[in-house]
Amino acid sequence: MQITCLDCFSQKRNQMSNQGAIKRSGGDGLSSFPDHLLSHMLSYLPTKTAVTTSTLSPTWINLWHSTPVLDIEIDDFDDFDDLLSFTSRFLEFHKDSSLHKLKFSFETELRVSMCRITAWLTDVVKRKIQHLEVMSGMDHKVDMAPMPIVLYLCETLVSLRLHCVVLSYFQYVSLPNLKMMHLEENIYMCEETLENLISACPVLEDLTLVRKRDYNDVEVLRVRSQSLKRFKLVVDRLDYIEGDVWKVIIDAPRLAYLRLADPFSVSFVISNLGSSAEVDIDVGFNVNIWKLDDSFERSAVRKLLTGLSSVKDMAISGTTLKIISHYLKHERMPQFQNMTWIQAEFYISDLGMLPGVLECCPNLIYLDVHIQKLYDEENEEIIFSSVPRCLQTSLEAVEIVRYKHGDGAERRLTKYLLENSLVLKKFALYFDCPNVEQEDIIYTELETFEARSLACEIEFRVLEKV
Repeated sequence: MQITCLDCFSQKRNQMSNQGAIKRSGGDGLSSFPDHLLSHMLSYLPTKTAVTTSTLSPTWINLWHSTPVLDIEIDDFDDFDDLLSFTSRFLEFHKDSSLHKLKFSFETELRVSMCRITAWLTDVVKRKIQHLEVMSGMDHKVDMAPMPIVLYLCETLVSLRLHCVVLSYFQYVSLPNLKMMHLEENIYMCEETLENLISACPVLEDLTLVRKRDYNDVEVLRVRSQSLKRFKLVVDRLDYIEGDVWKVIIDAPRLAYLRLADPFSVSFVISNLGSSAEVDIDVGFNVNIWKLDDSFERSAVRKLLTGLSSVKDMAISGTTLKIISHYLKHERMPQFQNMTWIQAEFYISDLGMLPGVLECCPNLIYLDVHIQKLYDEENEEIIFSSVPRCLQTSLEAVEIVRYKHGDGAERRLTKYLLENSLVLKKFALYFDCPNVEQEDIIYTELETFEARSLACEIEFRVLEKV
């Protein structure tokens, strides 16, 4: 990577030289660049790589000292004393607090080392850095020392990323400039730690939480923020396991993007979601979707749908739709008056619910359907029994993608949509096909379909084999 960056600068330098914009003054073009520009170049490289540039020419000997980024892997050092010696010399050149970013990773599993890392981190954070990344590869079963309290008091911090570390309880936090926070697979010593950390960041805009299924330290995840614009919750996907009853509560009125990829939380309560928000939903309520019965707690689905009912754009997974399909046997979905775009992944056995979903989106403009078939699904005839309002008044574009050749469900859906959509402008069907003979048969059938809308452009295409 670094060679590519240097070549890019060199090529640009040579182009300018050929045009007479810069006069070469040495054997290499890069050395003619101002020191501040060269330092900026080095800030995109790991510190270990940046140090090696000192051999390029006399100009580069001490240049890496002035780069505003310290990006190191602790395990690259023979022992911790070597690390302390190196960073001490590096930080000596940053007495003026010009160190903007610290990124370090480690795999060591010795508690004594972790304690020393914590002490070292305390000293570095005091230098008023703006960006901090701590990437640990340690096993959570190891008795690790928590991150230092000074981390919660860094008033210059703009972005923070922590991976596989321990966050301790704190009584006071001051992160007035933190805008982006990524917390991945961490351990929280008490449930309030995570909640308070989020709510105590007055300008936080981007939050990502990645959780492990076997860490049950936070049973109720509360995300309350008046400034948050983007939030992603990702939980490692495993097979269905009975046990914990995680819950998620979100109150973020300025949220513009929400992604929930969480198969295990049993409840999602979302309030104050803006009408312009985009959402990507893949949740499983910690149930086995193949063994759902009337004992399933339908109120959890109702709460989620109600919380999302104001959104404009939605992507929704096949797992979530299968649960909603069961829900629709007993209750109706709320109205999604603002919904104009939806991307939905349907298992074939759930396609019959599509009219019921569209019935709740009276102003839908764009529909994107991805059809999946499971090996154990029965080949049942899909019947579309109603014509939703959006097909008659607002739906302008439809795209259907069928990845595996099946029983023609995509063609029945195509016929239904083309014959009942009155204002459709574009329709596209992309499908898989086992051989050329079958492809000809399908195309012959598709060519008999006519769009009710005279303004509709129709496209049928076979997916390319990967």
